[in-house]
Amino acid sequence: MSILNNDFLAFTLENQDAVAPFQFTFPSGAGFVEDTGILRLEPKQRSRISLVLSVGVHGNETGPIELVNNLVAAVLDGRISLKIRLLVLIGNPVAANLAKRFCDVNLNRLFNGGWKNYEGFEARRAQRLEQAISDFYAISDNEVECVKLHYDLHTAIRGSMHEKFVVYPYVKNAVYNKEQLAFLSASGINAVLLSHQPTTTFSYYSYVEHGAHAFTVELGKVYPFGENDLSRFADLDASLILLLEKGDFAESSLADLQVFRVLDSLVKDDDSYELSIDNEVKNFTQFEEGHRMAHSKKSAYYIKQTGDAIVFPNTNLPIGQRAGLMVRPVALDDLQLN
Repeated sequence: MSILNNDFLAFTLENQDAVAPFQFTFPSGAGFVEDTGILRLEPKQRSRISLVLSVGVHGNETGPIELVNNLVAAVLDGRISLKIRLLVLIGNPVAANLAKRFCDVNLNRLFNGGWKNYEGFEARRAQRLEQAISDFYAISDNEVECVKLHYDLHTAIRGSMHEKFVVYPYVKNAVYNKEQLAFLSASGINAVLLSHQPTTTFSYYSYVEHGAHAFTVELGKVYPFGENDLSRFADLDASLILLLEKGDFAESSLADLQVFRVLDSLVKDDDSYELSIDNEVKNFTQFEEGHRMAHSKKSAYYIKQTGDAIVFPNTNLPIGQRAGLMVRPVALDDLQLN
């Protein structure tokens, strides 16, 4: 078996349910299709860097899927000479074929063992994806000064005051990596959101279980397959090519990054729960102190300080799930970097 025309996306969507593992060679290394949407690429020369690129954890977020698929094709046909270890994951091919965010439950709420609380396709898929990452990093654990990376690429339901931003998973000691922030800045990222607690997201799993530098990367708005302007990802594309070909991290000034910390999670506590915003309000929109942001028959949330902003607002979800995050700007100089 082979990947026809080096199109890993088409191969995955055509084999959404199962694929027999197989291996193959390409100009700069060896490839292993380990399962549906799971592709490991090993360079001919040993590398201290092990990079995971995950896309399509939400099936309708097609831009990052197309971006990474183009990178994979360039590696397989020899236009990019691979110098680092690479694991490519297309997270939810079933939902992608349906042009849906997910089928039964939000896949990006099922990692770090969250899948144990659910049944169905997404729960099984989260367990399989965790295993794929564990197996991938295990190969590099014996390398001296091994660098583990995981960039989980997404696009958002709505627009954003900062078009491209990352969620930096919760770091217990609040020490953040300067080299990774410089890489993200060079990749066209406008803002960094510092997570305030452990979660069941994919990037947090790789950080907490494997010590990887891991980020949830938001790259703009959702569009259907074929309608993405991939030129909008040009900076990230260039940074990833440099990393794949040279094992080097692109760098840019951290002064270009806006940093935010999470104040509160808005949790839907009743069927009457509503946010006091319209559907066009963008991520990172700021509000005045005292504004009633959310309310239900059971609760109300008021803006604590002028300039506080909302990210990921969404009430079309089950009771008990997050309906948004309230965030506040932080001065870069106030962060502890290493």
